[in-house]
Amino acid sequence: MCTHSFRHRKTGSLRPPLALAPMKTSLRDLRFRLLALGLGNLRDLVRRFSRAEPALALVLAFAAAHSLSAAGYGYREKPEPPANPEATLSPPAGLPPGAPPGTNAPADPYLYYANTPDEMIPFRNIEPYFRYWTTRLPFRGPGRDYPVSPGLESLKVGLLSPASYGPEGARGERTRHGVELAFEEANAARRPGELPFELVYREDSPQWGSAANIAVEFADEEVLGFLGTIDGDATHVALRATLKLEIYMINTSDPDPTLTETQIPWLTRVFPDDRQQCFRLADLVVRRHGCQRIGVFRESSRPGRVGVMHFNNYIRRLGFPPVQHLFFKPGDRDVRPQIEALKAADLDAILFYGQPEDVGRFVRQFRAAGIQAKFFGFDRLKEDSFKTHAGDAAEGTIITYFFNPQRTDPPWIEFVERFRKRWGHPPDVYAAYGYDGAQMMIQAVNHAGPNRYLIRDYLANLDTYDGVTGHMIFDGRWDNIVPISLAEFKNGAWHFQPAPPITPLEQQKLSQR
Repeated sequence: MCTHSFRHRKTGSLRPPLALAPMKTSLRDLRFRLLALGLGNLRDLVRRFSRAEPALALVLAFAAAHSLSAAGYGYREKPEPPANPEATLSPPAGLPPGAPPGTNAPADPYLYYANTPDEMIPFRNIEPYFRYWTTRLPFRGPGRDYPVSPGLESLKVGLLSPASYGPEGARGERTRHGVELAFEEANAARRPGELPFELVYREDSPQWGSAANIAVEFADEEVLGFLGTIDGDATHVALRATLKLEIYMINTSDPDPTLTETQIPWLTRVFPDDRQQCFRLADLVVRRHGCQRIGVFRESSRPGRVGVMHFNNYIRRLGFPPVQHLFFKPGDRDVRPQIEALKAADLDAILFYGQPEDVGRFVRQFRAAGIQAKFFGFDRLKEDSFKTHAGDAAEGTIITYFFNPQRTDPPWIEFVERFRKRWGHPPDVYAAYGYDGAQMMIQAVNHAGPNRYLIRDYLANLDTYDGVTGHMIFDGRWDNIVPISLAEFKNGAWHFQPAPPITPLEQQKLSQR
């Protein structure tokens, strides 16, 4: 039987499938189906054809019902939710680390919508029919009892990195340094008789879909999991292939907030996404600084679009939608039309999103043009190229940052020393999260053995993790939603502010796991 599901044009609710008649259905049944769809004229047409050409009439009726059902005729609205949803719906099952298959995950839901503040939640005054991402989707397929591959000589883990010649190449290189340090340390700690780890390194290319081909290469190499990458497009494509290949991916550097909305149960992201930065910035701009006339100036690219998307929504929900939202192309040098428009808007604050050298150049031009608005930005402005291009105009700029790299706790200090000794320079966030992601994968392999399904069970059921970057909290989409820090550029240097503490409610929910 052929069925179709489609969404209501206005409400977006899923329409129940409209069953179409099988080919053996009589012409009389098809006529009544057309009549039920309100298609009396087509019914008469089928009747006339049925007398002369019965076969043609059958094809005509079937095609008409198929096309019109797809267009939305004859559907029934989604039924009302039950009075007690918990009585009929149970959360998907999961497996805590080390538990046998079939163990249920805790029934308590994960923090909703990445722990976004209540006043910034979309449709916050309406109780939705269903809240997504409060429970984790399970993997119910086979594989946990698969035997180890014969002749296994090493424990392979993949690393998908951006092209070295592309705009993300330098960040990819720093990520690789962190990942390689983790595996070098793991191999140095292996005991006699234990298989060594082997890193399988691949670079992405600008060709669309190349990340999927690399994921297939990883499968051919029989990797137990892989790490990467920075570019949102490549990560999305690799994730779709991962779903079919059933190889777990730890993302260490992609801030795209849409990546985990598919909730594919083969991914954990240790790198906080742009949504975490956006609600922190919205609170900072509107509440702490009292800005009401806010502009957004971002690069014209997919990362730029999805990067500021949630910020625009958050400040709108706080009552102050963006007055101006203008673009620039990466590498632009002459943005005089945008400067004139932003200056005429008499803004209190401007949020920048783009490569740090571009933003630094524009910050200098904005100040030279007499724009006095407060400047805000994302984590990448911490890179040296921003202050190099901005000069004195960088003074007072405030950004979000994932953790304070100036902190003095032993795990971070010791990591910085080991990293500097190995590579000759201090680590940044990409190196640090690359190291933490690699350590998570190493721990999963050590715990589960060379079986990628058991490795998935271990990683997909982590709720918290403590690494060199600090404490991590994973939500129902496997996103790290730990509160992040702020930094202000004053007197030629970045000064960091502490991250907000974990609330008692968050701690209570985590303690129940």
